Amino acid sequence: MVKFTSFQPIRSKIGKAKARLSPQVFPSPPFLSLLHDPSPPEFLSLTCRSMSGGDDTPADRKVISLKLLIDKARNRVIFAESDHEFVDTLLSFLTLPIGSAIQLLGPDLTAIGSLTTMYNSVDSLESRHLRTDYCKDMLLNPRNATETQCSELKINVDPLEPVKFYRCSKCFRWLSTFKDRPCRCTCPMSTWVKVGQAEERAKDDCEGGGVFVNDGAFRFMITDDLQVMAGSTAACLSLFRKLGIDDGNEVEERTLEFGEQEVLCLLKFALLSKSPLTEAILYIQCNSEKEIIKFLPKRTPQPDKNARAANTNNMTLKLFASKSKKKVLYAEAGVDVVDFLFSILTYPLGSIIKLLGKNSGFGCMDNLYKSVEDLGTGGYLKSEERRKMLLCPKLAPFHSVGNQLLQIEEASYPLYVYDRILEESRLSVVVMDPKSPTGEVDPGKGYMKGLGTFMILNDLSVVPLSPVTSLALLNQMNVPINDVVERMVTIGHDEALNLLNASLISKTVLSDVFIQRETCAEVHAKLMKLHPWILTPFMGCLEGALELFPSLEMMQKRWI
Repeated sequence: MVKFTSFQPIRSKIGKAKARLSPQVFPSPPFLSLLHDPSPPEFLSLTCRSMSGGDDTPADRKVISLKLLIDKARNRVIFAESDHEFVDTLLSFLTLPIGSAIQLLGPDLTAIGSLTTMYNSVDSLESRHLRTDYCKDMLLNPRNATETQCSELKINVDPLEPVKFYRCSKCFRWLSTFKDRPCRCTCPMSTWVKVGQAEERAKDDCEGGGVFVNDGAFRFMITDDLQVMAGSTAACLSLFRKLGIDDGNEVEERTLEFGEQEVLCLLKFALLSKSPLTEAILYIQCNSEKEIIKFLPKRTPQPDKNARAANTNNMTLKLFASKSKKKVLYAEAGVDVVDFLFSILTYPLGSIIKLLGKNSGFGCMDNLYKSVEDLGTGGYLKSEERRKMLLCPKLAPFHSVGNQLLQIEEASYPLYVYDRILEESRLSVVVMDPKSPTGEVDPGKGYMKGLGTFMILNDLSVVPLSPVTSLALLNQMNVPINDVVERMVTIGHDEALNLLNASLISKTVLSDVFIQRETCAEVHAKLMKLHPWILTPFMGCLEGALELFPSLEMMQKRWI
């Protein structure tokens, strides 16, 4: 059996307990001899949150055994075979908030759109702009609404300490999930209390082992692009034909052990790559299989502007764009827009994929989502309730904002009670909203405090508005003052959906969403009318031209 070497994480406490892996990850020497290139590339450091405070030792390192079929000729993973334990861990990726993925993987996730720059903006934001000191922690380290179920996994990619409740020394009615926060009577809530539920919640009829999938005697196949299916000879032969493998001598079987660090590595490539098993296990960068995803609006704006303006949930955004470059330089927005953008960090991956119609551009995560649908149809999932946890994961309690344009459901804490001291009666208690200074749930309130104006750059960097900074930004971009044009736009459901989509795959989010570019076909049609000598064989050249010149007018000015 070939095993990965153990890793010695370096612990540090920054807010919560974290474990940082070694900057370089190397497989064991026996495994290196099986590869064409014995020198794996350097890996950026990965960061993970841990429930324990000490270092893991080889004795207590949890691992899951995998069987692999390797295409020796092409040096790629054909598929992995496993039982329910590995599939459970793989499917749990869908419940992970995107902010947690950024926090877990750190620098390794910079290739995903503009979310990392927005995450860093939250990290750099002064606390005085937030309603409470706990808002930043909720955005940078969002909780998982299914963390109770995920705690049953053999390998949990994002292990969190269980939620604890605290009260002050005087009041018995209010509870806080953050220690030492002020109670409504202003006393610190530092006393840990054990509470029980007032009534039993409905069970989801789960029996036997497994968390999301049943622990039957069947085995699962996981393809290189993370399609999960029940193992069978027919499925195996079909995959061989699809990959063009005819000679059995080209195939090699290997057995590997996956631990927490290897699962984190797989999560990274699941978000970034179209061949995550090959890249995570064989350490081969499959650049030829990566694809550049261009932003395409998921929905087009509604034509009825009056009806859109009447919608009280809509938000406004003031864009400052360059007339000559046809791109947004930056935008000015109020706290409602900033709240919406920051709240994206709390969205579970499964909910994002659902909102975007299983076309998110998240590496192979769309395939994983579709696999859940197929496994549910085949009866391999534990229950309907567990299926919904994967396909429609909820926000953690108190993590939603007032203006929920995309309507992701928020989980809630049950009604808690605890026995009063020296009395037989049971007292019902209320969990305070960490985002609220008073602890009450304020409809329409989010993470940001009061009124304010913020500057949002094209890559979703967010800073408080400063006229001096905005002028310096124009100078840095070499944009003359007379080339800047202002434009007010409305953000409704469709625009919010497009902003979410663009934030995952683009570094120029505002331009992609709000600057309408002419398609290649539209430009070709206009050119044929104006210049009949433009022939159809030159259609392919227009795509590259449109990357430089977003409109026909600019192209004519430069070339024609």
